[in-house]
Amino acid sequence: MIKNLFCLILLVSTAISYAANPKDLETLSKINITPPKGLDLSNADLHSYQFTPEKTNLQYANLSHANLSNVKLEKMDLSYADLSYANLAGAKLTESNLSHANLTHANLNGATLIQANLANAHLDYATLEKAILAKADLTKADLTCANLNNADLTQANFSEVDISGASFINTISTTTVLNYNSVISNPIVCKN
Repeated sequence: MIKNLFCLILLVSTAISYAANPKDLETLSKINITPPKGLDLSNADLHSYQFTPEKTNLQYANLSHANLSNVKLEKMDLSYADLSYANLAGAKLTESNLSHANLTHANLNGATLIQANLANAHLDYATLEKAILAKADLTKADLTCANLNNADLTQANFSEVDISGASFINTISTTTVLNYNSVISNPIVCKN
């Protein structure tokens, strides 16, 4: 654990565009149970950090602008977390709880979100190209102006999802999306 902490601190301290509060990183490394609410890891480069669901609960954590690309976050509790503008490209989020999470402008290109709980999540302007959302629960999620091109939505639950301005070019299995008849789609112009 000390070796992982040292590597993480070294990695964060050498990154020019990413930084994290050293106290929060130290707290994260020592946590054996749920971390305190409000853990601030914004702008941190955590792409090589090894998260353990049994030891780390990131509920309400501030991970905005963080680099979590290709990180394994399977079965993690990220409910109510701020992941706005975070880089989650290629992240493994199978069976993770992202309910009520803020993923506005997040990069989820190629992310695996199989059976993830995204109920009430804010995914407006998020990029989900080639993301796998099979059997994900997106009930009441906000996908306004999101990019879901080439995404796999097989049996995803779209109950009351707002897809206004979202892009679905070459989306896989859109005919098997559950509760698609209840989606909200208003004509809007998306501004990047």
